[in-house]
Amino acid sequence: MWQTLTGDDVPDIAAAVRALCAGGGKAIHIGTDSKQRALSADYVTVIAVLDPGFGGRILYRRERAPRSRSLAEKLFREVALSLEAAGLLQQQGLEAVTVHVDANGDSKHESSRFVGALSGMVVGHGFHVRIKPEAWCATHVADSIAKDEMHRAA
Repeated sequence: MWQTLTGDDVPDIAAAVRALCAGGGKAIHIGTDSKQRALSADYVTVIAVLDPGFGGRILYRRERAPRSRSLAEKLFREVALSLEAAGLLQQQGLEAVTVHVDANGDSKHESSRFVGALSGMVVGHGFHVRIKPEAWCATHVADSIAKDEMHRAA
């Protein structure tokens, strides 16, 4: 189930994003990050709708799954969840979506081995892609929610 940062349920994510995008000029960013636990992992997918000069709104969903056996499995699952959300919005006519990938192109990071394949997945589905350090939606927003660092507004 999708939620707002205040904890309100969002039963129809496409309608909610369409309403947030009313009036034009908005940008849609999607990213997923996970928190690996002993036997499971919490995957958090975030849809951020930005209104330049006026801030933005965050909608997210959390999913628990078995712990990933490898970094590759974790990264590909994160991108698949982001693409699932992006595809849902695309089916509803919301086209200008950027998918953020939580992998770093710098070769000193282990995730750099997967940047080409992960980026190719996103571009192959017809979306814009951002990788670290520009992948703020996955790297910062989804990461904070996955780690329960995001405090709900009162």
